[in-house]
Amino acid sequence: MRRILQGLRRLVFGQPIATDALTPVTLRTRLALPVFGAGMLSAVAYAPDAVVDALRRGSQQGAIPYMAVGVVSIMLLLGFAYRSNVRARPDNLGDYGTVRDLLGRRYGVVTGAALLVDYLFTVAVSVAAVTQLVAYLIPQLRPWVGLIGVGLIGVMTLVGLRVVRDRARVLLAVWFGFLLVVAVMLVYGVARHAAEASSPIAANPPTTWTIVLAYAGAIASGAVMVTGIEHLASAAPNHAEPRARRAGRTLLIAVSASAAAFLTVSLLAWSYRITGWADGPILLQTAEQVFRQPVTIWVVAVAAAAILYAAATAVFRRFSILASSLARDAYLPRQLSMTNDRLVVRGGILTVAVASAVMVVATGANVETLIHMYVVGAFAAIVLSQVAMVRHCTERLQLATEPGDRRRLARDRVLHGTAAVVAAGVWIIVAVFNFLNGAWLAIVMIIGLVALMHAINRHYAAVRGDVTLERKDRNVALPSATHGVVLVAQLHRPAMRALAYAKAARHSSLEAVGVQIEADAARELQRQWGKIDSGVPLVILDSPYRDLVRPVLDYVASIHRSSPRDVVVVYVPEYIVGRWWERFLHNKATKRLRSQLLGLDSVVVSAVPWHLESARDRRAAEEVPPPGEQLP
Repeated sequence: MRRILQGLRRLVFGQPIATDALTPVTLRTRLALPVFGAGMLSAVAYAPDAVVDALRRGSQQGAIPYMAVGVVSIMLLLGFAYRSNVRARPDNLGDYGTVRDLLGRRYGVVTGAALLVDYLFTVAVSVAAVTQLVAYLIPQLRPWVGLIGVGLIGVMTLVGLRVVRDRARVLLAVWFGFLLVVAVMLVYGVARHAAEASSPIAANPPTTWTIVLAYAGAIASGAVMVTGIEHLASAAPNHAEPRARRAGRTLLIAVSASAAAFLTVSLLAWSYRITGWADGPILLQTAEQVFRQPVTIWVVAVAAAAILYAAATAVFRRFSILASSLARDAYLPRQLSMTNDRLVVRGGILTVAVASAVMVVATGANVETLIHMYVVGAFAAIVLSQVAMVRHCTERLQLATEPGDRRRLARDRVLHGTAAVVAAGVWIIVAVFNFLNGAWLAIVMIIGLVALMHAINRHYAAVRGDVTLERKDRNVALPSATHGVVLVAQLHRPAMRALAYAKAARHSSLEAVGVQIEADAARELQRQWGKIDSGVPLVILDSPYRDLVRPVLDYVASIHRSSPRDVVVVYVPEYIVGRWWERFLHNKATKRLRSQLLGLDSVVVSAVPWHLESARDRRAAEEVPPPGEQLP
C-alpha cells in the first residue's frame, strides 16, 4: 500500500529534484513578458467592469474615456517609476527588499504584509473572474460558481506543487493570444461602429457630489490595473544580462500593452453603450456586440480565462517567494522558508490556496465585492516602495559628483516623489470610498498580519537569546550522576529491550517503575520480575485515581528534587506500527507521558522502539525490490 501511495504521489507531483539540479532561470524579454506580465494584463478582464460600474452609479457613463485615460496615465507613471526601481536595484527582489533595505525592517514588514494580502486577493479575483466568464457562457452553472472557483484553485495548487517547467512558451501563447483577441476586437469594433454610426453614451449633467463620488469610485476601481506591477519589478534576477536594462524594457512593454488593452475594451464598451456587469463581464458583452457570433465570444472567453489562470498561478510562486523571504528574516514561521523534494515552498502554496478559496466561497465568487478589497495592499506597497526610492536617490545625490549623474538622480527623485504622491492619493481614495464595501477587511488583514509578524519576530528573538552559546557556557559542568528509570507496564519483550538499553548506558542508579492500577496485576508483575533476576529493583507506584501519567511525573520529579544536579533518563517502550489505523490503538498514554516528562528540568526521555509484525513486514517489503528490478 505504501508503495502504491508513493507511486501515486510521484505521478501527481513528479520525481524529486536534487538541489544541485536547480539552475537559475534566465529569460529574454520575449519570454519574460508572459511569465511576469500576466498579472497586469489579466486585469483587463475585470478592470473595465469596475470602472463602468462605478460611473454608472453616478449616471456618468459618458465619462468612461476620461477615466480610462486617467487610469492609463497612472499606469504609465508608475511604470516609469518602477523601471527606475529596477535599474537602480536589479537584485532587490521586489518592494519588500527595497523598503526593508532603504526604510528599515519596520516598514519592510508593512510592505510584506500588504503584498501578501494583495497576492491573496489577486488569486481570488482572478478565479472569480473566470467563474463569471463560465456563468455568462453557461448560465446553468451560475449557482455553482463558488464550487467551480474552489475546484480551479485546487488545480492551481496541484500545478504549483508539481512545478511545471518550461512553461514560458505556453504562457507566451496565452499572453500574445489575449492581446491578439483584443486587437482584433478593436479593429472589428471600430469598423462596425463606423458603419452603423451609433452614438456613444453621453454624460448626464452632474452635480458636484455626483462627479466626486463617480470619478473617485472609477479611479479606485480602475486602479486594479496597476496591481501586477510589483511582480514585474521583482523579476530582474530572472532576466538574461544585462538584467537591469532587459527587466526595465520588459516592464514598460508589459505596462504599455496592458494599458492599450484596457483602453481598447473601455472605449469599445463606451462606444457600444454597455452600462455595467449586471448583464455579464463587459469583455464578453463587448465581444458579443462587436462580433455577434457565438464562436468568437467563446474564443474571447477562453483567451480571457487562460490569461486569468496564468496570472493566478504566477501569484502562487510569488507568494511563496515573499513568504520565504519573510520567514528567513524571522517574521513568519521558519517552515515557510523550507522547500520539499520538488524544490517547492509547499507551505506558501497551501497557505495562498486555502486563504483564496475561503475568500471565493465567502463572497460567492463575486468579482465586484473582491475588487473593493483588492487595491489596498498593492498601493500600500507601491507608496512605501516609491518613498524608499526617494530616499535612495537623495542619498546617492549627496555622494554623486558627476553633473550627468546628479541630473539623472534629481530627475529620478522627482519621478519617484510624484509616483509616491499619486499612489498615496489613490490609496486614500480606495480606503475612503471603498471602506464600507470591503476595503476595511483588507486594512484589518494587513494590520493583523503586521502584528502577527512582529509577535513571531519577538518570539524568535527571545528563543535566539535563550539558546545562543555564551562564553560561560563553553565549559559546561557535567551532571554529578545519572539515574535511569525504565517504565514497565507488564513484563514483555519491549520492556526487556528498554531494560537492556538502560543497562548498557551504565547509569549511577537504575530502577524499573510500574504503576498500580489494579492490585492483582501489580502483584503479578512483582512475581514475574522476581523470577527473571534482572538485578534491577522494581518500584510499584500507587495510583488511587487510576492515572498512569501523574504518579510517574511525581516520582521522577522527586528524584530531581532530591538531587538537583543529577540527570534522570526515563526509558519508555514505544510500539512502531505498520498500518495507519494501528496508530489509534497504541502509544496514546505513552505519548502523553513523554510530552509531559519533557517539561521537567534535567529529565531526558528515551523512546525505545519495538517494531510490531506489521511494521517489520512493511520494512521487508520496502527493502526487497519488485520482480524484474535489479538489486543494488
